[in-house]
Amino acid sequence: MNSGRKRRDWFVIGVSSVLVLLIVVLFRALLDPLIIAGALATVLIPYHNVLKMHLRAPFSSIIITTGVLIFLVVMLMVSLAVIFANGAYIQEVFNSIFGWLSIEGGIFGMALDPIVFDLQGIVNGILAAVQGSIGEILGATAYYSIIFMILFLFLYLFILYGEQMFHQVWSVVPAESKPKLSILNVLLSDSLYSLIIVHVGIALLVFVVALPFFTLLGYGHVLFWSIVCAIFALIPVFGPVIIIALLAVYALSLGDYYALVLILVIGWPLLCAIPDWYLRPVLMGKRSKMNAVLIFIALFGGIAIMGVLGFLYGPLALAILTAVYRILFHEFGGDDQPVPSESP
Repeated sequence: MNSGRKRRDWFVIGVSSVLVLLIVVLFRALLDPLIIAGALATVLIPYHNVLKMHLRAPFSSIIITTGVLIFLVVMLMVSLAVIFANGAYIQEVFNSIFGWLSIEGGIFGMALDPIVFDLQGIVNGILAAVQGSIGEILGATAYYSIIFMILFLFLYLFILYGEQMFHQVWSVVPAESKPKLSILNVLLSDSLYSLIIVHVGIALLVFVVALPFFTLLGYGHVLFWSIVCAIFALIPVFGPVIIIALLAVYALSLGDYYALVLILVIGWPLLCAIPDWYLRPVLMGKRSKMNAVLIFIALFGGIAIMGVLGFLYGPLALAILTAVYRILFHEFGGDDQPVPSESP
């Protein structure tokens, strides 16, 4: 009796799977830009759908991809311009700290030779090192330039064809499996959306909060410190803490204990603790409906194990594990058991 189902050629499927696996192994260096582009496209596709109602789809994808590139380049140029414009002030800050560390008698009984933070000397040393290894640097620059170019090409393609590719893959999923796999689909998309939007939102929030705080602190260079804190806020957990610690040591070197109290009592909670330990995991959990504590662990663990990109991979791994738990709970818990709305 003909069941009406198409008979699958498992030999061809097996050969195709081996070939795909071989290509993934050979081109594994492109997995990071592929995943990052896919994550960005997940957030940007809804805007593409709105824009393509007025423009051709390829042109809409080009505009969005170019917009992302211009935004990143402008942010980088503004940040570098502000930092270099305050080069003399940075040198003054470090000279004050090193001068404090080299006080007579040393620190904690350890004798420290006088140290002077020579920014120009550091720049000259970097330039000398660059000249000595110009070939390696040019090679690395060319490599990363290609990687970034590939990332934005992936982003263009994912924005243009991502939704179509998803529907094609989804169409071959058995009907009885779709309700369960939709749990994974929703969790991943919500996690990616909240991950990117929340990270950018937290950085903007830190910038806005930093403006009045550094005005109150009275050290001047308010825009410089606020931009630096916002940049570091893009690195979860460890970002602004570095700036706050630097400022605390700087206040100690000046003997400004009033500023030190402001930094520890107001600056650290507003710029570090509340954004990273509360707002970031809670806002991400609100959209993805995952436990805020587990999201906090995923952020910490991802960064600790995988470096900066761990802020992306950690929450994604948590979303997959949470989805698998909910699917298995629904599968083995009986038809009358609801799918849990919170993580274990």
